[in-house]
Amino acid sequence: MMQKRTWSRLGLALTVLVTGLLPACGGGGGGKRADKAVDLEQLDPTGQNLVFWYQHTRQREEALKEMIARFNADNEYGITVGGEYAGNYGAIYNKMFVALQGGALPDLVVAYQNQALEYWGAGGLADMQAYMTSPRWGLTTAERSDFVAAFMRQDQLASGVQTGMPPNRSIEVLYYNQDWLQELGAAGPPQTWDVFAQLCRAARDQPFSGNENKTRSVGFILDADASRLASMVFSRGGQLMNAEGTRYLLDTPEVSASLALMKTLTKEGAVELMGEADGDQSAFAVGQCLFTLASTSGLSYVQDAVVSGSGFDWHVAPPPRTVADPVVNFYGASISMGRTTPERQLAAWLFLKWFTEPSQQALWVEASNYFPARKSTKDALAGYFAANPRYRQAYDLLEYGKAEPAVAGYEGVRRMIAQTVVRVIQGGEISANLERLQREANATMESD
Repeated sequence: MMQKRTWSRLGLALTVLVTGLLPACGGGGGGKRADKAVDLEQLDPTGQNLVFWYQHTRQREEALKEMIARFNADNEYGITVGGEYAGNYGAIYNKMFVALQGGALPDLVVAYQNQALEYWGAGGLADMQAYMTSPRWGLTTAERSDFVAAFMRQDQLASGVQTGMPPNRSIEVLYYNQDWLQELGAAGPPQTWDVFAQLCRAARDQPFSGNENKTRSVGFILDADASRLASMVFSRGGQLMNAEGTRYLLDTPEVSASLALMKTLTKEGAVELMGEADGDQSAFAVGQCLFTLASTSGLSYVQDAVVSGSGFDWHVAPPPRTVADPVVNFYGASISMGRTTPERQLAAWLFLKWFTEPSQQALWVEASNYFPARKSTKDALAGYFAANPRYRQAYDLLEYGKAEPAVAGYEGVRRMIAQTVVRVIQGGEISANLERLQREANATMESD
């Protein structure tokens, strides 16, 4: 797994080797790059035009565009950032590999850690370490320590390479219908999986009063996604990978128990397997589903859906667990820098440094409902906490975070996990499917 790296200041006159600063064949194409020693402190980023590939839509995209426009207007170097919606995470992943094979690399790209590792291995990313510690362009010691250490470590290689910068993170929480829980005689959300199962069965048998379609009433809708399963496994004290990051742990008692409970409740009609995108959110909003397990990035969407749906009181809590303390799955894409030219990379770094300043972080929080990567941003969020108590409930769970594997190839393993969940829920035998999953997932490690 990623290891914490000790930061050090560069000497004032140090000439550093900034990996991939100069493309071997010019332009911004992909493929392997020739490295060249440059004096980072003497570079001039003036007038650079940059491309930023992101996945945001709706109000997040509008807010991001406004922030980019402000940077373009105010930065002293005349740097211009052009933001481009490049599709969802999967579409960006595919687009990056086209660029790596000869297309034009973006200067900035949204990437999950496992994706960034693949781009790095293919020669498509710049190492941010030298920029972060640059006496002229970098972050001070206090600024570096202001980043949430667990977030920053996700983008660090054991060698010290920094493949990305975290602008934000999300966690997985249990969304629950408080009014329905009260009708079922429950004082609050379930803290254990046994109580969760009891409440799912109760919800099946006693539809919510605000549900206009009493023929459909379930406790939970299961999204066959690797992050949902990871949340369940973490809450039982399990892991998806060993501490060294060399072997997947998918055929374990914790994974088996998680799938067994979901399979049993599905057979009993207390849980459904999600059949369409955002189907859990839609059913939750109209009072047909008591619980959903999902990212905090959807808080505002759930709020809008509930207001236009059944209008009940709802809250968020950590997932049920079998361990003493809460455990939440935290994740989020970072922003990586493409290997282009020395001047473009420096300009990209200056935008990223600006974007992760606490004042910009606070604006981004209000637009996105993500959690900030800088600790001091909390000081500017008192009003937002007061106006958004559910966000504050989730924010207070950050200290209990645990991350999914950040290794190259995890993208494909996530698909394997989702397929396995579906096979098991639809009748497949658990042990045989987990044995196959473990074997196939670890084969991806051997082929790296």
